[in-house]
Amino acid sequence: MTEEELKQKIAKLTKQLNPLKQQRSQLNIEAKSWAQKRNEINNQIKTLKNEAKTLRQKRNQLNQRVKELKMKREAVKKKIAIKKQQITEIKQKLLELKNEKPSKSFKALQKEFEELEWKIQTTPLTLEEEKKLIAKVKHVNAGLVIYKQLQQLQQQRLELQIEIKTLETKVKEYHRQLTEIAEKSQKLHRQMLEKLQKIEALRNESDIAHQNYSTFRQQAQTIHQKCSQILTQINSLKEKLHKLEEERKQKYELEIRKKLIENAKKKLKRGEKLSWEEFQILAENDISQTEG
Repeated sequence: MTEEELKQKIAKLTKQLNPLKQQRSQLNIEAKSWAQKRNEINNQIKTLKNEAKTLRQKRNQLNQRVKELKMKREAVKKKIAIKKQQITEIKQKLLELKNEKPSKSFKALQKEFEELEWKIQTTPLTLEEEKKLIAKVKHVNAGLVIYKQLQQLQQQRLELQIEIKTLETKVKEYHRQLTEIAEKSQKLHRQMLEKLQKIEALRNESDIAHQNYSTFRQQAQTIHQKCSQILTQINSLKEKLHKLEEERKQKYELEIRKKLIENAKKKLKRGEKLSWEEFQILAENDISQTEG
């Protein structure tokens, strides 16, 4: 292949190479753009994951608080149930004692008891009279005991009712706190689900961006391989061209040298004076012939 043919071939390949380089560059730009988009989306996903994690932790803390409040409320309800049962038992005892309650009032019995006590202490009595009075005192005292038992039971019932009211207030407060905390927990749960839904949507976008990046990257790589092949051919042709040019240059220099030697020899035959260059070329030629 001649030098001209090699130059034409190199020019043709270079013409093919330049648009391929531009195409490769554009594909790499597209790939880089999709990679940046993918990375930005992945950063958003990371941020949303951290936010969702924080929301889940807060929600779980609230749920734990709800659990604790429910346990406390149930414990208070059990106490209320026990106290109500105690009131039921007291009501039953009161009912039984009311059936045994004397016809006279407490004050009347108290007065009668005091008068009997005074009479026994201050009035001279026979043994028989004293026995009768003591029996009467016992009877009156039994009536007073019933009234005192009724009073104690009523007091116990009142105290239990007050305690129940206090406990029911606690139950209402626990219920209020439970409702408030449960609403907060549900709100956090909804927010967390929204974050997770956004993450899922962004993951799809990230997958698409990565697929596009891979596609453009693969196309750029294919073009790059073509460029490399063409460049290899160009370099190979340039080496051949350089070799031919060197050979042509050497041949030209050799011809010039031969002409100079011939001219110098002719001048010597004619007895003409040689230039320093002609003298040096003849000397080198003689040395090379001698060595040859």
